This record gives sequence, structure tokens and C-alpha cells, in this order.
Amino acid sequence: MNTSIHHWDSTSIRKPRSKEDYRSFIEDFLVNQKPYLIQGFSLQDLSTYTGINIPTLSALINKEYGMNFNDFVNQYRVRYFKELLSQPKYHQWTLEAIAQKAGFNSRTTFIRAFTKFADCSPSVYLKAVKMNIQSAMAMAPVYN
Repeated sequence: MNTSIHHWDSTSIRKPRSKEDYRSFIEDFLVNQKPYLIQGFSLQDLSTYTGINIPTLSALINKEYGMNFNDFVNQYRVRYFKELLSQPKYHQWTLEAIAQKAGFNSRTTFIRAFTKFADCSPSVYLKAVKMNIQSAMAMAPVYN
């Protein structure tokens, strides 16, 4: 478990009371702390960091998001991967290196998750991103 992620102190934060509170609480934690970038991040880890017990977390993710924990975390990783690809400096990296930076520890898991949440393969997505950047550069005015 990565110690750079801060455990949310239950004395300083209002405990969630409703499904909506739990959703907001978990989503805020994931967006702000980005624990999904840790390879092997688990339901147990999320429970430890948030102070929400495992059965509650598991039930919430299954019922409210309609997916299991791994898919739930992988959708955040795919979004982060896409954010990285929007930055030209990552276009020199291999797709696997970017996937590892996004928290994936397996090429197969990455490709499966990416295809599921992005509706295309990572290489097709990268080509589209590069084409969009080239199109934008071609249309930019030239100043002399």
C-alpha cells in the first residue's frame, strides 16, 4: 500500500449517511488522491484509506455503479491513461509504459479494460489523438 495517500481521518470528515453521500465520498477520494495509480490497489486498500468497511464498499460499487471493484478502478485508470495521451510528451512512450503509469500491472488487463471503457483499442485511440493534434496544427494560423 502506498503511504503517500492520506487516510481520511474520520474525526475531521462527516461520515457518509446515504448512498449518495457514499458515492460522493468515494468519488472525491478517488479523484483527489488517485489511489488507482498504485498497481495492485485493492478493495481492502480502499476500505483502509476511506474507513468504509469492505462489505459496504463492495455492495455500493456493485449496486450503484453496476460493476465489480476491478472494473470500477480500471475505469479511472483508463480515464487517466487518456489524460496522459492528451499530452504530446507521452506520445513518445510505449502504450504499455503509459498503462503502467496509469496503474495497470498487466498488458492483457489494460487492453481488455481500455477496450471495454473506450470502445476501441488503445492503438486506435492513440492514432485518433495524434490525427486530431495534426489537424489542429494544420489549421492553426501562421504568423510572419
